[in-house]
Amino acid sequence: MSEYLKALEMYEQIPSPAASQPPDKKFQPRPDPILLKLHPDPHPLSSEEQVFFVKLTEGAFGFNEHVRNETLQVLGRDYHVKFLAPYLSQFIKDSICVNIAFPDLSLLIYSVRMIKSLMANPHVNIKEHLHLLLPATISCVVSRKISKYSYDNHWTLRDFSAQVVATLCSTHSNKINQIKTRVIKIYLRAIQDLRKPLSTLYGSLKGLSCFGEETIKTCVVPLIPVLSHRVCMVLEKTVYLRDPSHETKQIKRITDLVLSVVGPVLLQYKNVNDGGVSYVKEFGYLGYTLYNHVKHLEKVEAERKNHFNVYLLCR
Repeated sequence: MSEYLKALEMYEQIPSPAASQPPDKKFQPRPDPILLKLHPDPHPLSSEEQVFFVKLTEGAFGFNEHVRNETLQVLGRDYHVKFLAPYLSQFIKDSICVNIAFPDLSLLIYSVRMIKSLMANPHVNIKEHLHLLLPATISCVVSRKISKYSYDNHWTLRDFSAQVVATLCSTHSNKINQIKTRVIKIYLRAIQDLRKPLSTLYGSLKGLSCFGEETIKTCVVPLIPVLSHRVCMVLEKTVYLRDPSHETKQIKRITDLVLSVVGPVLLQYKNVNDGGVSYVKEFGYLGYTLYNHVKHLEKVEAERKNHFNVYLLCR
């Protein structure tokens, strides 16, 4: 036992390697890496700006229509909205995301109206916030469901949002960012995908039609056979199941949109008198309907010119 205690004392007297080395005065802890921010956070808001932000957001989403209109006018004209634009853009983007996940049609309409007011403000550079506002607005156009009930008039919001998207693209698209081309590709993919719902199909058609006649001629007209096949499939399903569901109303909306959008273009570029044979051969199920609509437009145009000529003669 005594030998064990002596050996233990000798072991405790042996200096450890760390204690035997003198401290290195040149050693310094390595600093943490610095993360560079390409887009720095916006400046913190003052108390007055915070109050102004709360007033704008509460007014734009309030129950009083008069207060909402006044708030939108302030968003479209006031100079100080310039300093709140980053926060308002983030707020609008989050609002649209939440109200699409948990559909609330009214709040989505208010959000898109705020975007339109910001676009009208000459003091706000909306191009700096396109990465937030443009995807959110496109979501209102092509989302599967943007209202809680199927009988809600969500078509109006899709039409309005498509107009806003087209305005943003035509104003800020250039050869470098190619925003217009990228948005058109989104719409085209949605139309060509047969798995997409009819509401998305309608929104994509409306979005393409808002870009003008040239886009309709080059993008929409070649896709009419695809639309005809989709319409025919849905109608056959409805007849087979003997269940005229809400899809029939959606098909009616899509057909009316195709006629109103493509009709004037076909009247100008493909006006034939063969009884609709060439239209059916080229466009499929919707061919004969398109032919009748084009002939109706031709008749209306002839009557308008006739009335104008009579008016000139009577002067």
